[in-house]
Amino acid sequence: MRLLLAIPIAFFLFASPAYAGATRLAVVVGNNAAIDDDLQPLQYADDDAFKYARFLGPVMDDVELLTKADSESASLFAEYSGRAVAPTRANLLKAVGRTVEKAHRLSGDGEEVVVYFIFSGHGNYDEEGRGYLHLEDGRFTTRDLFYHLIGEATDFQLVLLIDACNAGFLVQSRGASDRRPAGPSVLQLEDYENVGLILSSSSAGEVREWGRYLAGIFSHQVRSGLTGAADVDEDGRITYQELAAFVAAANAMVENPTLRLRPYIRPPLSDPNMALIDLADADFDRVVEVRFDDDSRIAVLDADLVRCADLNISGGHTARIGLAPKGEVMFVVNGTVEYVVSESSRGVLKLNELESREVAPLAARGVDRYYRKHLFAKPFDSAYAVGWLDSDYPATLVFERVGPGAWYDNDWAWVAAGSGLALLASGGVLSWEAGRERDAARNTAFADERQLHNDRMESLEAWSIGAYAVGAGAVVTGVVLFLVDPPQERRTIRPQVGPGILLLPIPGGAAVEATF
Repeated sequence: MRLLLAIPIAFFLFASPAYAGATRLAVVVGNNAAIDDDLQPLQYADDDAFKYARFLGPVMDDVELLTKADSESASLFAEYSGRAVAPTRANLLKAVGRTVEKAHRLSGDGEEVVVYFIFSGHGNYDEEGRGYLHLEDGRFTTRDLFYHLIGEATDFQLVLLIDACNAGFLVQSRGASDRRPAGPSVLQLEDYENVGLILSSSSAGEVREWGRYLAGIFSHQVRSGLTGAADVDEDGRITYQELAAFVAAANAMVENPTLRLRPYIRPPLSDPNMALIDLADADFDRVVEVRFDDDSRIAVLDADLVRCADLNISGGHTARIGLAPKGEVMFVVNGTVEYVVSESSRGVLKLNELESREVAPLAARGVDRYYRKHLFAKPFDSAYAVGWLDSDYPATLVFERVGPGAWYDNDWAWVAAGSGLALLASGGVLSWEAGRERDAARNTAFADERQLHNDRMESLEAWSIGAYAVGAGAVVTGVVLFLVDPPQERRTIRPQVGPGILLLPIPGGAAVEATF
């Protein structure tokens, strides 16, 4: 019990203040279309994009929205479909370029900046394992992502939120050689310490969408957590760790391996405690405070009965849920009872003080009975979060970083240089022997002996010249190897997160363990 109480206190006292009042910019992309012949179009990637844009409105300073609405989505999200542009490669590069330029400018003016790149749609990888996302007219590749976004994240934080099959292939390392330095052809995400990841899958694998949510399942879970449901220490800041624990709880009871998500959520190494969302800085006009004595499944719906969030709140735990959009009737459903959030309500609203009534029929398309039973079946609270962060989460964060080693730790260079020096020494010995034969030829009075010494001298001189030439070439080769082929050292990085352990950022992007 003392440990559970210490966690919220530790997070509150030691959480990094950086990015608390940061400028937040987002590029949101949703694309139903598939560019690979063996894939069918999606149904709800456009809905996901609209839902992200709607939810992020009170949180972000600027949102670039790229999607093409189908007829149903256009009517449900009319306010946003009119300002969205098509998810083409040209439009995406322009949106990313504008956002990055603005981030650099604001950062240069002394502001803390966080950029969010959010994608919902198809993802795949080619025969060489290089990942790419499907746009309406082509691919957005691993190289595009590194060149236009990740490589630019030098003076701002970058959050990559990707809900697509095989999402892990888009950002994974390409398997750098121990003998070659990491260069333009080997993209290593671990070298970019300002980048945090929220991926729907860690490697090869499918992710799913569900008609009941009108959304991708992973995106719905992420949005649910970011509304405030994942705020297990109730400080108003949703961190990567809290979101990871929330998503894990949402999927904990899904035992079918073909249906269970295996996401990858990792904070940036330069600021592992940064808040993905800080509700204190958000402009939600209504926040609903939810608390029950018993474990309770909650659904938040908008005026069109479209689900905005789901959570399973543990008895005695308080969740504060930010509501978007503004100025609309919304509903909070618990079992057979729905609570009405009126258009005129403002501020923090206690759920038990709202108007309640028997639940109205909910809109749902293609409801999957298995998901209805198992998703969000595990109550989420500090006990679950602490246990999961301690047991399962740390193992997912371990990675290898390849960096330059000591210049002299180069076996092939030493072999070449050593062999060359040995040959040069051998050439010196042969030259000395040739000199002895020359002296012997000069000192003998017999012509046949003189000829014999001269033959030996010529042979030794020829061998010595060969030894000098090969030896010099080997020495030069060794020197070149020392200069152009420095050794690469693999180092295992194990970020420590879990009960009683907090990563504290220090200048220079490093981190230290602090144990409570």
